[in-house]
Amino acid sequence: MAKPSIAILGGDLRQCHSAEYLHSCGWDVTCFHTPDFPYHSGITVENGLRQALAQANTMLLPTPLTKDGVHLFQADGQAPPCRLEEIWESVTPKQAVAAHSLAKEQAALLERKGCRVFQFGQMPVFARENASLTAEGLLSELIRYTPFSLSSARALLLGYGCCGSAIGTLLHPICRSIYVLEQDLEKQSLAEKKGICPIQKEDFSTVLPHCSLVINTIPAAVLEQEWIQELPGSCHIFDIASSPFGFPEHLTEDFLLPYFRLPGLPGRFSPESSGQAIGKMIERITDYVI
Repeated sequence: MAKPSIAILGGDLRQCHSAEYLHSCGWDVTCFHTPDFPYHSGITVENGLRQALAQANTMLLPTPLTKDGVHLFQADGQAPPCRLEEIWESVTPKQAVAAHSLAKEQAALLERKGCRVFQFGQMPVFARENASLTAEGLLSELIRYTPFSLSSARALLLGYGCCGSAIGTLLHPICRSIYVLEQDLEKQSLAEKKGICPIQKEDFSTVLPHCSLVINTIPAAVLEQEWIQELPGSCHIFDIASSPFGFPEHLTEDFLLPYFRLPGLPGRFSPESSGQAIGKMIERITDYVI
């Protein structure tokens, strides 16, 4: 059986640790525009996209794929930018493309070219581990940015999916109280069993004025302007959702509330563990699908 091969493109240190993990598992690994890193001598680093993809039967895209919608996300600013169009043009039929998530039109474009597309972000095993790493990173940022003790904090958690559940589990023993806004009745019940109080919008008038923390996990606006104004001026808002986020970018200027956008926490705080988790998902895809 031929040795599996992969081209790992762009990204942050998660991509580097994915490369190291897959190489340790016997893969032929080529990196393109990933960060400068003390790679194992058996890992190839290419400066040209087509050369990087030439011998690869799998391509791993970074998380996030892009920050401006045009270019590949590259944490290393020294490498010249790479347009996404160039990647779509260079990929060949029968190659597998792995990504945390892709826009529908991007996935459709690749499938029309004959590529197999795998989006591992929503796979339960990966989602749970990634959520746990996200919660750990958020805790570090909460301690860093809040001028008050978390043991005195009343927190409102927006959303109780994988990340919301992991965050609630981690913070519940620390915070004074945690409320959660979640539409799904089953998730409300799960939160309540863990000592987290589900609320409805009808409860906002009694809950919001006493919140010292709001943590958003939903990539959509949940709190309307009239409700944001109910938050006390000392309330700190942490938004870990992906684009388009849950609050306007100029929230601090408009409402005089401390607002922090914190995407990509696993890549910043746990790149090795996160990168290995991605590598394991690539292995699973290869073993059972490709």
